[in-house]
Amino acid sequence: MPGSLSDHQKDAQEINFEALQNIFQDRENQVFVMVLGAVVVWELLATSLEWTVDESLYEYLDFVDATDRYGRLWIWSYLGASVGACSIAVLVDHLHCLLSSTTTRLAAHFYGYAILTALCSLVSVVLPIQAARKPSRVNKAAKALALLRSDGRAVLHAATLCLTGAAASATHNFLFWQMQDHGSSELYMGLSVAVGLLAEILLYFFKEKLLRTFSSSKIVASSLSLLAAQLLCYSFVWTAWSVLLIQILSAFSNGALWWVIEVTVDDVATPGTERSLHALLRGLFHGGGMSLGSFAGGFVVRCFGLAVLFRACSVCMVLWLFLFLIIQWKLPRQKKINYSRLLAADSSDMSDTDEENERDWLVKAMKDESFNRNWSQQRGIN
Repeated sequence: MPGSLSDHQKDAQEINFEALQNIFQDRENQVFVMVLGAVVVWELLATSLEWTVDESLYEYLDFVDATDRYGRLWIWSYLGASVGACSIAVLVDHLHCLLSSTTTRLAAHFYGYAILTALCSLVSVVLPIQAARKPSRVNKAAKALALLRSDGRAVLHAATLCLTGAAASATHNFLFWQMQDHGSSELYMGLSVAVGLLAEILLYFFKEKLLRTFSSSKIVASSLSLLAAQLLCYSFVWTAWSVLLIQILSAFSNGALWWVIEVTVDDVATPGTERSLHALLRGLFHGGGMSLGSFAGGFVVRCFGLAVLFRACSVCMVLWLFLFLIIQWKLPRQKKINYSRLLAADSSDMSDTDEENERDWLVKAMKDESFNRNWSQQRGIN
């Protein structure tokens, strides 16, 4: 018996080795492993590159006292993504007569991406690096996490970001497949990306008015509702061009949600931790929510299909909407005054206009005190 058992184990090991060898000998699996390795290596390199560029740019704007412009730089990245998506789509859509028989249209997308990556790498070599004025030895990530955990509304918004990131992964990963099943070309795919990004840019010009008119909870509830409607519409896509109309909802389902997150960060953050909190929340959205959503979404698509994935994500958003409203109602509603930010405010940040000075509580208090003193003196004289 022992001899026969060892023989069975050897046979099983040989079968597993042969199956594994056959998997790696398959051309499609080889291409997949190569692409996966290239993507992993690039993402590791791009993470440090993006972080270095972002830090250097912020330090330079801080050096020239123009950090107020930093919050609007995302518009340029959105415009670049829109132009890039449309340009590559148009290029591939009109290169069918120039491509050789061994080059597929999908490979042309990777070639275009590789060219843009090489150009970015060349530009990064000559990129000037601005050193920080005051290098801090404090672990900002741990401090940002502690600030996030100390506020109930911030924790609720962080959980909302994780779930919306998981739902958004369905759009990022499988929307093009849904469009392709309905006869879409690369041009419509590129336009769908551009329409969503441009809609967020256009809505940004009404940001201040919307934030003054509606409360944060109403904006988050509207964003979750529209995201659920958007995912549900994806499951019932009838033509390729209909996706362009649905993508307009991205302005509210994604853009407006991040506005509320920015307001939450301003309320919770202490001086010097704002950008760390933003990085932490974006990490929860991309690294936490979207990664887990992509992993789970692949199993759902394999077992049930694309339409079921979009509908399941829509139902999850509706359920979280009701849970969000209940938790929001249970949380205390007092407004915290961030005294550390008030004390750290520099006099150079104060505007010279009368309208903005009227909104400053310190200026109001000084004016009231001066008025009371003059009024008392006049009464004493009379």
